[in-house]
Formats: sequence, structure tokens, C-alpha cells
Amino acid sequence: MPRRVTTVLLLALMAGCLDVAAPGGVRRAQLALYPVYDVADVQDGTASDVDSFVVLVRNPPFPDTTISVRIPAGQDTVQVDFTVTVTAGEDTVAVTFDGYSSVTGQKLYSGSTTITLVGGTPRPPEPVAVSYVGPGQAVGSLSVEPRAAGLQSGNQVQLTYSALDTLGAAMPDDSVPVTFISRNTAVAIVTAAGLVQAAGNGDAYVVVRSVARSSVRDSAHITVAAVPQALIGLSPTSVAIADTVGTSSPATVNVSVTNAGGGSLTGLAVGAITYGSGASGWLTATLTATTAPTSLALVVDNTGLAAGTYTATVPVTASGVGNSPQNLTVTLNMTAQQLASIAITPGFVAARPGDNVALTVTGKNASGGTAPTGALTFTSRATGVATVNSSGQVTAVAAGTAVIVAQATANTAIADSIVVAVAGNGTATVSAVSNSRAFDLLRVGDTVRVRVAVDLRGVSPEKLGSYNAQLDWSAARLTFVSAETVTGGFGGTIINTTATGTGQLRFGAADPAGHAGPTVALLDIKLVATSAGSSPLTLTLTDLSAAETFIDLLPAALIVSGVVRVQ
Repeated sequence: MPRRVTTVLLLALMAGCLDVAAPGGVRRAQLALYPVYDVADVQDGTASDVDSFVVLVRNPPFPDTTISVRIPAGQDTVQVDFTVTVTAGEDTVAVTFDGYSSVTGQKLYSGSTTITLVGGTPRPPEPVAVSYVGPGQAVGSLSVEPRAAGLQSGNQVQLTYSALDTLGAAMPDDSVPVTFISRNTAVAIVTAAGLVQAAGNGDAYVVVRSVARSSVRDSAHITVAAVPQALIGLSPTSVAIADTVGTSSPATVNVSVTNAGGGSLTGLAVGAITYGSGASGWLTATLTATTAPTSLALVVDNTGLAAGTYTATVPVTASGVGNSPQNLTVTLNMTAQQLASIAITPGFVAARPGDNVALTVTGKNASGGTAPTGALTFTSRATGVATVNSSGQVTAVAAGTAVIVAQATANTAIADSIVVAVAGNGTATVSAVSNSRAFDLLRVGDTVRVRVAVDLRGVSPEKLGSYNAQLDWSAARLTFVSAETVTGGFGGTIINTTATGTGQLRFGAADPAGHAGPTVALLDIKLVATSAGSSPLTLTLTDLSAAETFIDLLPAALIVSGVVRVQ
């Protein structure tokens, strides 16, 4: 796991005392700022850590002052000279500091503050509190493996970890940055990648902790001795089982039981299972052998269990073993076969008057599994543009846009919406929507794929000859990753990425021969959802022209911009 810069990165913007007069009582002043990070562990930076910084100072009505800086891998400090425009009197400026990884393009830290400047008055350097806002915000638990290891001095063991989100779903390791810490470095030393080196005889705990949520952690027990004793090793150390009320019991889950130390591990047994609140007796745990290596079979009986979360602790014991018992935590999530959400397909429709489009609605339960939708009600918010019947068939009526809503009849709070864009004669439809949905719902860490396309059916037989476009989004919610032309789409695109850090991408192309419809793909843009909230995908154009005839298609164009909501 790559290490993250967690020291105080000194951003010395020099002492603020310049008092250079300018016309109209306007002056230039300098600031001195240093960000203070909310993670206390001291580590060096690497090429995949924070190495790109953007500082923004706002002081209306003066223009914003922005400075970007890169530092080499392994460097912990950066110094930047920064001047801003102020009035001759007292000004309060707003400062934003963001730290990015140039490798992934993700924003990892962010903070802001306000500072009052007085012309001609020096100011000492001031701190800016900066918090981690990168991947792993949804982490709910960590499990380290091996949970125990017996080593001789000089030996090594590699620790790995797995993560579950707050809903109990598995998370990819590379989306959950962690730190490793040894509680006794005289016995065990651990690298930032989790490699443990035995240093001296004794016991030590090595803790793996989430960078995003320091309260989420797990630990491995390391024993160092001249002749390592047998130790019980469990893999995994915790098990989460998802099941649905009213269905057959889930399949058997097997946990590996190994000797994590020296010698031989015999006399293995399962102790009495203890249960958390709620039902008991729903779990059976059986060892296939009493000598390691072996496996522990977990069998769940869901008969009579209602929807809810059930927990059990299974102790695995062995006599004369230093870490006996080792406890395995089992969590059973029982979900009712109940509709929790619906999704309409397609999520965006470009149509011509008279077109008919059949909508498909799928349902999911709270665990993300398929659930029956039950009866649905369909409504058009603009029947003059498009109508929809009781079975979900949309009919385009006249030029404009209409929102079509599907609701579960039994619970009208469960709903989904799409946009229908109807192009009249002489109108081209230009759209920028995420994952083919006008209203896209995502989670932090998800990839956002925005396709920009032109539907030319309303201007047939014209071909697209040139365009010049700009897409804006909230840089606080989404981070730019890449932009690529589409195979078979409009080629030769010029892409300007200089402002992507602030949520803006400019692109355009021209081809005298033109590209025929009915639909021409212009660009595929990849973003990553980095924080909860909503972000519009605002598409603007300054040119949209036909090939050969050179007709200006822009005045009559119907432009549709999508919206992304991140949970």
C-alpha cells in the first residue's frame, strides 16, 4: 500500500508585509501560510502520495489568485512566494489549500480559512487546518492477516489487510489507504507496506489503521523467540455473510486454521459460541481436524430469522499455545425481500417528435440484490414535450425536454427519473451525461464516465463539421482522470486539460468532410467521485457547424447537461 504524506507540509508563503501602492488605492501584499495535517504519523512521501498542491486566494472584487506547485517524491516541505491584491485598508481573504496525487489525479487533502490583511502590517505565518478527503471514506472495518505470527530474530512476515465498507461490502485494498504502526519497535519493526521485521525477543502488536478514519483499525500479534512457539492463525479473522429473509440458508463458509508460529499446532478445538443481541443458535462451527493446517466450517441456519444484523464470536483454542483462544467474528446480515430502489433504463433519451421509447425499470433491495418492483406509476413533468403511458412507453410530442418519473405504487418515495430531449426540425441535440444517465447516482470512489455526443437527426442530412465545447463540474465532488476520443466518433479532437484541477475541460475539433449521424460521439471523459454531494455536468458550446454547407447549428441546438450525485 503506498504511503501518504502525513507530516506537516510547510507552505511558507513568506511574511505578509509588502505594501506596494497601485492606482486607486489598490496594493499588493504577501501571505505566510502553512497547512497542518490531521494525521499525526510521520512518513516520507512517495511518487503516488500527495505531490501536487493548489492554493487559491479569493478577495472580491479582485481576481482570484491561484498557484500550483509540485514537489519531488520523498520531499516533505515546499516553499512558495505568493502575492495578492488588496485595498489600501483592511481586507479579509479566503484561502483554500488542496493536495493531490499526480499519479491518480485524486484530491487527498483539503482545507480552508479566512485571513484579515492590513496594508503595511506584517503578519506571522498562519496555520491552515487540512483534513484527509481521499479514498476510503466509507470504510467500516479492517482485518489484518495473519492475525498472529511467531518469528525468530531477523525473520520477516508480510501483513496484508482487507476492508469492508459501512454497509458490510468488500472494498478494494487500493481504495483504502492505511498506515502500519508497531507498538513495540524493540521486538518488531514494520514498513509502510506492512512488512514486519523481527528485531528482538518478546511480544509486539502491529496495528493497521485507516488513513481516512483513524478509529477503524486491526492488529497482529507478533511473537519473537529463539525457538518460536506454536500460534493459532485464522484466515480470514472475521466473516460477513449476507442473506435474505425467506430464502434457503447460505452456503458453508470455510476459514483456514494454520500454525502461525513454530513447532506443531495440535489439540485444536472450538469453544462455546457467544452471540450478540437478537437470536442465538443460528451458527454451527466445526473443525475438520485437530492438527493444523485445517479448516473451520461455518454453517448458518436462517430459519425464523427476521431482517437485521446478527453477530457471533467463535473461539478456536489449543492447549499450551500462547495466543489461545483466537476469536473469529461472524456477522450475519439478513435483508428483507423488500424494494429499496428502482432504476430506469435508458437513463437518458434523445428523440424526435413521434418517436416511441419503451422504458425498463429494475428494482433492488437494501443489499443491492434484485428485488421485484411491484406496481409502478409513470409521470411526465412536461406532457407537451413527451407523454408516458402506464406501462412505461414514452412518446415524444414536440421540441423541448421532459423529465419522466417512475414511482413504486406501494412506496412513492422509491422513484427514479430520466430526461427525454426532443429535437424539432433544424435542431441538433448535444448531451453530456454520466454513465448514460441524466441523473447519475454514485458512491465515493466510483468512476464517472461522461460521454459528450451530438444527435443529428433533427438536422438530417447535415453532417457535423466542427464544434468547440467546454464541460464544467464541481472539483469538490469529482476529480478529472482522462479524456479520450471515441472509436468511430469525431476524431482529431484538441483537448485542453489545463483547468481540470478546478473542474473545467475544453475541447473541440474540425473536419471539412464532416461526420454523419444519426449520432456522433465527441469525447469520453473519465472522472472519479471524491466526496459526497451533487455536481452538475455543465456543457457549453461556442461553435457547432455543419460540414460542406457551413450552416451554424448552434443557435437552434438543444443542449442537455447531466447531474451526478455522490453518496
